[in-house]
Amino acid sequence: MNKPFLFFQLILSLGIFSYTFFTFGWAASYLMLEDKWSEMLIFSKDAMTPRDISDLDKLIFGFQHAPLVITILIMVSLLYALFLIVLILKRILLTNYQPTN
Repeated sequence: MNKPFLFFQLILSLGIFSYTFFTFGWAASYLMLEDKWSEMLIFSKDAMTPRDISDLDKLIFGFQHAPLVITILIMVSLLYALFLIVLILKRILLTNYQPTN
């Protein structure tokens, strides 16, 4: 594969990751709008106001509403982006540090 194609794939996968992560965070922020939101809390049981809700409780709430789509898209796009970064770095390092005979 040539470098421009790898960079295009990297930008695309990071774009998919950031979009799904943003929409997941947006869905998770609706926890405090639910009726009886204080009963849904796991890690911050003593939260008196919606500002006191921990981020872990928001993440759990977000996974309850879109578990399959969020998990697959976030994890696959992040792992693919990391794979592409390693592949690009490997190519750069191998071309720059060729042994001379």
